[in-house]
Amino acid sequence: MPLALPLSLATSVAPARNVDSAVALRRMTDRYDLIYLPLGAAAFGGAERSLLDLAGGAVARGKRVLTLAEPALKDTLFPALAAERGVDLAWVDWAPERSLLHVVRSAIATFRRYRAPVIHFNISWRPGMWSVPVVARLLTSARLIGSMRAMPDPHGLIPAKRHFGFVPGMRLWHVPEVIVGHVWARALHSTVSINRDDFPARLIRHYGYRRDRLRVIYNGVHIPAALPSPDERAESRRRFGFSDRDFLLCCAGRVSTEKGIAHLVRAMEGTPPECCLAIVGDGPARAELEVEVKERGLADRVRFLGFQADPYGIIGASDVVVVPSTWYEAFGRTVVEAMAYGVPVVASRIGGMGELFDSGVEGLLVPAGDPDALRDALTALARDRNATSEMGGRARALARERYSFDRVLEQYLTAYDELSK
Repeated sequence: MPLALPLSLATSVAPARNVDSAVALRRMTDRYDLIYLPLGAAAFGGAERSLLDLAGGAVARGKRVLTLAEPALKDTLFPALAAERGVDLAWVDWAPERSLLHVVRSAIATFRRYRAPVIHFNISWRPGMWSVPVVARLLTSARLIGSMRAMPDPHGLIPAKRHFGFVPGMRLWHVPEVIVGHVWARALHSTVSINRDDFPARLIRHYGYRRDRLRVIYNGVHIPAALPSPDERAESRRRFGFSDRDFLLCCAGRVSTEKGIAHLVRAMEGTPPECCLAIVGDGPARAELEVEVKERGLADRVRFLGFQADPYGIIGASDVVVVPSTWYEAFGRTVVEAMAYGVPVVASRIGGMGELFDSGVEGLLVPAGDPDALRDALTALARDRNATSEMGGRARALARERYSFDRVLEQYLTAYDELSK
C-alpha cells in the first residue's frame, strides 16, 4: 500500500517531451511499463549509455518506457540518443550536489507523477541518491531493480591507520558507504551485477545483500553486422594522421588518472617504431599527459584525438585497443566494444575486466599499473600481426556469443517479468 505523504513536500518535475498524440495521452496518466533512472550521473558515460540502450531495446519490444534524467545529462549526448531510440525523457530536479531534503522532495514529486510496475535504477553511491529508491519503495507499489555498475574499492585496499605505529585503528571511513550499501540492499527487490567474480561476493559480505536477490547480467553491446572494409579502415587512419604501415593502438575513454594512460605513455617507450597510439577522449589529465608525451619524444607516435562523438571508426581501424585502468573497473565496456569490432584488447587484470576474455586467446591481460608488462604485451602483438589478427577474430566471436545486446536485453526482460509476477 503506497504511503500517503503531504503535498507540501512536492516540487516541480520538468514535463516529458511531447512526441505524438498517443504519447501526450499517455502522459496525462503518466503510467508506463518501465521507468529507468541513470541515478547520480556526473556525466554521460558507459553506465548511462548501457541503461539508455536497455530503455531503447524495451521500446523496440513494444514497452511503454520513460527515463528520468538528471541535470548533469542535459548538455550531453544523452537527450539526442534518447530521442534516436524513441525513449521518452522527463527531467528531474534532484542531484548529488543538492541537499538531502531537496532530493527527497524532488523524488516525492516525481513518483507521485510517474508510475510503472517496474522501476530500474543504476545503483549510485553518490551523496543522497540512496534516498530516491527509498521514496520509490514507500510511495509506490513498483518492483525495484538495480544494476550495480560501480562500487567503492574493496575495503582491503585501504590499510587501517596504525596508532603508535602498531595498534590498528578502526576503519571508520567505510561506515557511510556501508550504510548506503545496506539501504540499497533493502530498498531493491532485485540486484543485477555486471560482473561475476568481483561484485557479488563483496555485496554479500560487506553490504548485506541476499544471494537469492542477486543475478549476473553482463553489459551488452551492439555487434556490427560487418567489419570495416580495408578502404574504410585506411580512410579512418588517414583522417587522424595514421598510415596502413602503422601498428595502431587505440585507448578510448575519459582521460583521467585512474584510467592508467600515463602508464601506457611510458610503455610506448621501447615498443617497435611502427607502434602508434591514438588517445580518444578528454579529461583532467590530458594537458599533463600531452606534456609528458613531448618530454619523452613520442609526439610523432602518440596523438590526442579529443572527444569523438563516433569513436568506432578509429576503434575499428586499430590493430589493438588498450585499456590500462588502475582502478577497479566494474566491467570495461570499451573492452567488449573493441572485441565486437574484431580488435583484440590488452587490458589490466583488475576488477571486472579480468573475466571478460581469456588472456592469450582473445586478448592479453597484464598487471595494473605495470608499464613494463604493458610494453612487453604490445611489443609481442606488434611483432606477430597474423597472430594478432587471429586473436581479433576470436574476440569478435566471443563478443557475439556472450555480450550481444539482444542477448542481454532478453535477460533483463526476463528479470522484469519475474519481478512483476
